[in-house]
Amino acid sequence: MDDRLPPNADPGTELALRGDLLGPVIRRDIADLNGQFLELCLEPSLAGDPRFCHPAPIQAALAGCPAEARERLAQCPFSLFQLQLPEPSGTAPLSADRVADARLPQPLEIATAARCQSFVLLSLSVARQLADAVPLSPRIALGVTALVETRLAAMCPSELAFVAAWPGLIRPRWPRHERYWGMLIAAARQTDPAWLQLAHCVGLCLPTTAPAGSETAGFPAARRRTRFARGGPGPGVPC
Repeated sequence: MDDRLPPNADPGTELALRGDLLGPVIRRDIADLNGQFLELCLEPSLAGDPRFCHPAPIQAALAGCPAEARERLAQCPFSLFQLQLPEPSGTAPLSADRVADARLPQPLEIATAARCQSFVLLSLSVARQLADAVPLSPRIALGVTALVETRLAAMCPSELAFVAAWPGLIRPRWPRHERYWGMLIAAARQTDPAWLQLAHCVGLCLPTTAPAGSETAGFPAARRRTRFARGGPGPGVPC
């Protein structure tokens, strides 16, 4: 596999691919969070929740994955979700109507709501620990910006709890790259780990957030076509 990276790859991407930045503890924690995220994505009562809702083809592909494929998918060295912090306090108050796509989840059963809240708090806690202890790793493992990493490192526990109440905090990663999600899921269904490694390399080089002003609510697929290696698993789902 060609180890060269695109010229616009994020700083630290090469270190991450060599395993010099994301150590085993970070990978373990990210894999655990990914596993919880996938379970919530497949929870029927959360089908309309923008925090865990994928486009229909991706949702169907996830639901059709056997347990061992979902476990391999969760072992990504980076999160399958993204964190988006609200505006700093003092510039814009937190409110329920500041959701990226203006869709609020329906009332949930107590047990499901508790699972969601636990996942959100754990994700913030892991992000805060990484930002404080291993600089640059949140940008690779969680796809956050340098500014968000700095803010996370400076947060105290009470601020984390306050931010966790913001409904726009969690979203599926790569909202405008439906083809990449297809590639990643298809690679996880393969027994050859080389295909997942290739998919991970591609994922680390993709932007995690949609450009300002884009229609995130519709989860439109990116226009650029992803080139897959000959003989590989392909995009996995139709676009």
